[in-house]
Amino acid sequence: MIRFKKLYSIPKFFEPIKFESGLNIILGEKSEGNNKTNGVGKTMAIEFLNFCLLKKSSDSRVTLIPDHILDIDTVVYLDINIYTDFLTIARSIKKPDVVTIFKNGVEIISNESIEIASEYLGNLYFREFPLHITRISFRNLLNPIIRDERSEFKDIIQCFDTAKRIPSDYKPHLFFLNLNIELYSEIKKVIDELTKKTTFVTETKKLITSDYNKVSEAKARLNELEGEVSKINTSIEKLKTNESFESIQDDLVKLESRLSKLRIRQKTLKLEIKQINSLPEPENISENEITILFNQFKDGLGDMVEKSLQEVKEFKTRIDSFKNSLINNKLKMLQSELISLNTKIQRLDDEYSEKISLLDNGELLKDLKTSINIFNKKNQELNNLRSVIDRYNKAEKEKKSLKNTKDNKIIDFDDHLSDKQVEIKEFEETILYIHENIMGNRNAHFGIETINSAKAKEFLSFDFRINDDGSWSTNRMKVFIYDLALLLSDSTKKNHPKLLVHDNLFNVDNDSLEKSLNFLHKQSENHPEEFQYILTLNRDMVEIMEERNLIEFNISDYARAKFTKNDRFLKVKYSELSKRKK
Repeated sequence: MIRFKKLYSIPKFFEPIKFESGLNIILGEKSEGNNKTNGVGKTMAIEFLNFCLLKKSSDSRVTLIPDHILDIDTVVYLDINIYTDFLTIARSIKKPDVVTIFKNGVEIISNESIEIASEYLGNLYFREFPLHITRISFRNLLNPIIRDERSEFKDIIQCFDTAKRIPSDYKPHLFFLNLNIELYSEIKKVIDELTKKTTFVTETKKLITSDYNKVSEAKARLNELEGEVSKINTSIEKLKTNESFESIQDDLVKLESRLSKLRIRQKTLKLEIKQINSLPEPENISENEITILFNQFKDGLGDMVEKSLQEVKEFKTRIDSFKNSLINNKLKMLQSELISLNTKIQRLDDEYSEKISLLDNGELLKDLKTSINIFNKKNQELNNLRSVIDRYNKAEKEKKSLKNTKDNKIIDFDDHLSDKQVEIKEFEETILYIHENIMGNRNAHFGIETINSAKAKEFLSFDFRINDDGSWSTNRMKVFIYDLALLLSDSTKKNHPKLLVHDNLFNVDNDSLEKSLNFLHKQSENHPEEFQYILTLNRDMVEIMEERNLIEFNISDYARAKFTKNDRFLKVKYSELSKRKK
């Protein structure tokens, strides 16, 4: 269990915020002469909270506050409880990458890195768990509990700034649901290795097929080369050169055949490109002519013509654009193929010239020196081709092995999910309970399933649907219901820190907001010591509900801080720096 107690700074740059168990609200209020409640510092207060909770300085907006607003010597403090231990986490503006931690008033961690501080706090939290439980880092634990506002609350798993494209992390969710994190990590590792191996196989295959149409053709050529090298080697040993001559002759015949086919294709491509380039410019019909034609049809057909002249012009423009796009794409494709073909023909031409030179102006090979030269070149070609095919064969074999491992482990995870169905159903029941209280029905579903697809980036899927989901605001309610269910469900709160922070989540319809606040109040009244929930809220969002007595409690009773345009969190208005302070 983790409880926030107080957020403050030395020197005092903002009023200390004291938190309590149950519901806590950081409120944006109207001020005299100014009805606006955004931009008063609610999110920045949460950023300071996150700053003390080891958020990376490179991700924190605290480091974007100008020095003339926040003295660089300022130290931000957060008092928290982890079980019965009273801790103070201190982080300075001047050195945001180091942390100091006091335990029951005694300095335990002194100016250490964020990683060391995270390890210490993680050990404190996990000391209540059995040793066999797989641990996650302290910050990993907090990520879905204090979601980044810029995650936009689009997805129950993704809790980071959407602009940063950080991959989804299922570990904390699996930990709360008491699912096998080790097996999940093993599968993720296998999938990563399989992805790398698949990329290697594709690149190796591309290398082989640059000279041959198929890998099987390259393997056939390998067998042929082995035979040729063997014959030349034997002939050298017997001081004969005829076999070498025949081998070169065979190569030349094959090269001529390949060059002939490629040149036919080259000629065809050039002709097609020439035909496209010689296409006449599209006939430009003036607007006046279109207008005359349109009016003629309109006069003749009367009410049957429903489209306006402007729509007809727009339709013609779209048709012309589509036609030009098709022709341009075809031309680019042909030009690209021609460039590739020219390169290949040039390479084969060079190879052909080189082999011709070995034939001593077309006459029979006359000396052993030339035979040895041919042998060396053939042998080099053989070794190169054998090397790349060996690499390809080995990688293919390893890829199949990794795929089998992945398939088997995913089956293991499916079995694990089957074993955990009671807990998962209990969690779903909590979701349905919250959904019914807020959305007015039980039209929702939660399940976990595996995906065994080569194209899927993640093998795990949390299938969570609520009534009318899909819209921007309803997705926010999905995140709210999911996070709250993790906090309250009997099957998840054993591992959950019983703490939740939502900043600027409630941009939803009035009915959902009213029912959500009343539900939170009821939970806070009935189970005051079982959780701590902190949210930011603007007064104007609930004003009308308060006037109509729809809110069943006094919002101010839960307000731990109130900010206005005239009394902001940091007392002054400022613009954030574009670059982080170093």
